[in-house]
Amino acid sequence: MTAHRTKTTGRRPTAKGPPRRRPEKPVRDQEPSIHPKLLPVLEHIGVPQATAFAADPFQAEAVEKLAEGDVVVSAPTGSGKTWIAEQAIAQALAQGQRAWYASPLKALSNAKYHEFGAIFGPERVGILTGDRKENSQAPLIVGTTEILRNQLYDAMHRGENIDSSLVVLDEAHYLGDPDRGVVWEEVIIYLPPRVRLLLLSATVENAEQLARWLMFVRGNQCRTVRSDQRPVPLFPVFMFPDGELAPLKTRRGLLGKISHFLEQEARQPKGGRQINSTPQFANILSALDHAAMLPAIFFLKSRADCDNALAHAAGARLAVDQAQGQRLNRFVDDFLAEYPFLADHPQLEPLRRLRVAAHHAGHLPHWKLLVERLMQTGLLRAIFSTSTVAAGVNFPARTVVVTQSDRFNGREFVDLRATDLLQMTGRAGRRGMDNIGFALIVPGPYQNVPLLAGLLNANPEPIESQLHINFSMALNLLLSQRPAEIKQLLGCSLATFQRLERRGAKAAGEGGMAELMRQLAPLLAGSNCHGPEEAVVRRKRRRQLDGLRRRLAHELESMEQEQGLWAALTRGRVFIDMFGAMAAVLRREGRGEDAGVLAVSLIPDRRLQRGRPRLDFVPIDEIAGVFHEVIDLPVAGGGRVLAQAVLEQIPDAPRALSGPELENLGLRERDETKLRLQEVESQIDSLACVGCAIEGKCLHGGPEIEPLLQRAEQMLSQVREESHAFWYDFVRHLEFLRSEGFVDSQGGLTQDGLWASKLRLDQPVLIAQAIRSGALPQNDPVLLAALLALFVDDRERESDSPYLSQRLREGLATLLADIEPLLERLRQWGFHTPALPMPAASAMFAWALGQEFADVVALYGGAEGDLAALIYRTADNLRQIASLHDTHPALSASAREAVELLLRPPVVLPT
Repeated sequence: MTAHRTKTTGRRPTAKGPPRRRPEKPVRDQEPSIHPKLLPVLEHIGVPQATAFAADPFQAEAVEKLAEGDVVVSAPTGSGKTWIAEQAIAQALAQGQRAWYASPLKALSNAKYHEFGAIFGPERVGILTGDRKENSQAPLIVGTTEILRNQLYDAMHRGENIDSSLVVLDEAHYLGDPDRGVVWEEVIIYLPPRVRLLLLSATVENAEQLARWLMFVRGNQCRTVRSDQRPVPLFPVFMFPDGELAPLKTRRGLLGKISHFLEQEARQPKGGRQINSTPQFANILSALDHAAMLPAIFFLKSRADCDNALAHAAGARLAVDQAQGQRLNRFVDDFLAEYPFLADHPQLEPLRRLRVAAHHAGHLPHWKLLVERLMQTGLLRAIFSTSTVAAGVNFPARTVVVTQSDRFNGREFVDLRATDLLQMTGRAGRRGMDNIGFALIVPGPYQNVPLLAGLLNANPEPIESQLHINFSMALNLLLSQRPAEIKQLLGCSLATFQRLERRGAKAAGEGGMAELMRQLAPLLAGSNCHGPEEAVVRRKRRRQLDGLRRRLAHELESMEQEQGLWAALTRGRVFIDMFGAMAAVLRREGRGEDAGVLAVSLIPDRRLQRGRPRLDFVPIDEIAGVFHEVIDLPVAGGGRVLAQAVLEQIPDAPRALSGPELENLGLRERDETKLRLQEVESQIDSLACVGCAIEGKCLHGGPEIEPLLQRAEQMLSQVREESHAFWYDFVRHLEFLRSEGFVDSQGGLTQDGLWASKLRLDQPVLIAQAIRSGALPQNDPVLLAALLALFVDDRERESDSPYLSQRLREGLATLLADIEPLLERLRQWGFHTPALPMPAASAMFAWALGQEFADVVALYGGAEGDLAALIYRTADNLRQIASLHDTHPALSASAREAVELLLRPPVVLPT
């Protein structure tokens, strides 16, 4: 059934996929018009006058503050954050130091590698992305954040420090990415405090909180540098269905004509509306060209919409620019000469004729590269893209076009957030090329215009930690850390810090845990503790033991004074007081003259008080006799449960304990208490605190050290409480790894665990099991690639594959028979298990055998870009197996050979 929204401000129905659109209603082809109030704005369109470069205030401020400590920079897209990194890197290199520049995307890392090579000299720049490893000993390394995280794992395992004095984390707002944010968080936690850290982020709401977290976890001064000033001003525009362009807002809100139009549309029956389900791309392009607002980026919800938009744009009336058209054709011809497999691409015709293109993950990498280069050189009028363009690729445009106010998050349609819209509109207006940028809002059935108008002025949402535990993380942390140390690391997470701040805990705001520990370190010089954490733990244990020793000593004193009576008054013991009232002991209280028991009355008329048991304190000198009978009193459940227990167990004729029996009870308890006291004193004597040079200062109020230790204990207690969920999840992973033989009883990695930790991929346990059992072939790289693809493709597909040769069928049967018991154990423990789609294995088998790419695409059942992504990700997994050359040399060699089979045209991008 097709579902439609009935209002332009409505919400899309929940669905497993995008709903079908209703048929497009024709719109009259007419000359675009411009609202009079927009005309003065359009006069600002043009290229800004060239001037000598001068750093913006926020850029200069960031460079200055980086000399004093870590820095978090939050500024709009395109505002020049990279210049800050260039200055910081230049200073490090000038001092003979090394630097690391980490970005989230391989394509972005490749671009920065070439850019920095031109600035600092190619011999001084290396790149590490998984696909590329060049000049890895250069003083400046550019790479992906995952590679940097893996280097930190290796450095911690070897007990070394990473060989860099500066780390730049570009696109630091990825900390809030649900899938990859954990990598950014790990890097910050593991990075040694001596390494200066520069975070470059798009505008985020909680940059100051991120800076406080860095101080909390690293102990260094961290400053925030913010800029909310776009490099090119943004002006929001609305387009009516008849093609008229108008300002979206006035000082008082939505333009009156727009409000009136939306109200009229909401009242119209479906058949009478002006708004069509598919945007009139031809009319939009014509209007933008007429107003000199091209080039433009159209953000659409799906790949299919991007491709279909090209057909809808065919009727656009665009000004003819023969020179630009000729330049584009020459560029395309040169590109096709180098990559002839693109010559039959179905979108070449609109690319050449209209200078428009579609760009999304379903296209081949080479096609996307062609579109990107054409856009960056100013030869395209427009691209139709999914939101991936907003997330990282450098696509400059004068205008961005927003056709809907919601997005599909994989489960349902949800409203856009301020951050989503900010990323999109951040591409509007090219620094040095535009005086003004535009955000064009196009009405549609899935468009909430007032929502977008409000979001344009809203602050972006704060970054929230995305920390989660996985098996690869657990294995790699256990390489260099004991479980107790990992518990401390989890306490340093952004998630824990944010929970502390939400609770208003002082620990997060008093200079941070790392700073406090750094203050304690010199004060502990000459002590028996190796660090502040040890001192806090030992001090707390010493105080606990001292308190227990005092309590046991007082117990002995009371026993000596009262002989056997005190020993007899244990929980539940029935006794009678000097007034003849019978009761049962709840607990002993007080000492010396104040000693006595809190008791529950057993007298029928006094037993209950408003339906609850009557409780009284009875001094020990008012107890007249003690009986053999002991009532079993519940420790939980409230007063009514206690009353019911008493009611059911009142003894009819209790038998009094004799003097000798009381004395024997007393002697027995005194002996037991003396033994416990001796044990406690022995534990105290064995502590490292005894004989320590600063024992008195730690325990008895040293004016310098004791207050700091007290604060540290409070802070660590709060941190443990807030990080409990992460610690519990880590222990769950740890126990599973122990049960599977990857971790020993002491929490250390076994031999299998050591090599499995090198499998830094999504399914290390399953792949390690397949390696242990020999289910992954050591001498068949084609089959090895096919089997690895099963663990890479995470999309559910039909299990029957049309391409299952006997060789592949047998390999799959062996693998699945081997890992199915482990899959079942993972499910029983509550862990996610992969889909293992057979078409992925079939496609990879055919591709590794040398089949034509088009045939393999048909076999796979996805888009060209999907298959290319599968091939790249499978190659990444094979590289992880290739790293096992010391423990599995034959398998490692086979994996390297498989990588060579997979990475060939039309998949491999030029570097």
